[in-house]
Amino acid sequence: MKLDSVTIQNHSKPVVLPDVFTDLQEAWRLLGFVKEQPTIVLVGGAGGMSGDDVGKVQEFFEKELIPFAREKNAAILDGGTDNGVMAAMGRALAAHKVDIPLVGVVARGVEMIDALLEPHHSHFIFCPGSNWGDESEWIAAAASALSNAQPTAAILINGGQITWDDARNNIQYGRPVIVAEGSGRTADVIADTSTGIVFDAKALALIRTGKIHVANFFNQPERFMEKLKDLMK
Repeated sequence: MKLDSVTIQNHSKPVVLPDVFTDLQEAWRLLGFVKEQPTIVLVGGAGGMSGDDVGKVQEFFEKELIPFAREKNAAILDGGTDNGVMAAMGRALAAHKVDIPLVGVVARGVEMIDALLEPHHSHFIFCPGSNWGDESEWIAAAASALSNAQPTAAILINGGQITWDDARNNIQYGRPVIVAEGSGRTADVIADTSTGIVFDAKALALIRTGKIHVANFFNQPERFMEKLKDLMK
């Protein structure tokens, strides 16, 4: 494995191409991460989110999440493409103009993946796979390889079918998952199941792990951030 690069909108971004999960420690070293640090994983909606939804999420990232990540010296990991939650994070960082690592983990065999990358991500991990969702466990594993004993948490916003795998994988790696109530689709199914409004077997299985936490950053951003801060002490 070696350090490579990808060009996005005339900007060169560092890339590594691990083949197995045990490559991830070396992958981080090649990307310039020489010591463990806290990690925040973002999972959820991509193409299924409206422009208005993306804007609201971006506003939360700008006002709340980015200042916290900067204070915590945390790296942020997501799926790296230019849509949904990932686009909102990239745009929020660009608006803030702060130097926080934003690492996209993508399946390198997805057709025309280079053209789909979000341009404000700082680094990329191109993992094995040729289908959407093949990156899911790699995101969770990469975050754990970087954080090691440092605090880590995942934030689940909106989301479709792949988001269920994202939640399971992060829980499997021991990571608490904060579900953004009110953000739609998968997030709301989990949130509503947690309060008994609806019953969904997949959501219930996640909730029973004890790793699911529900908060609403649209109505109560302060309480959402209190929960995140508590989980990342």
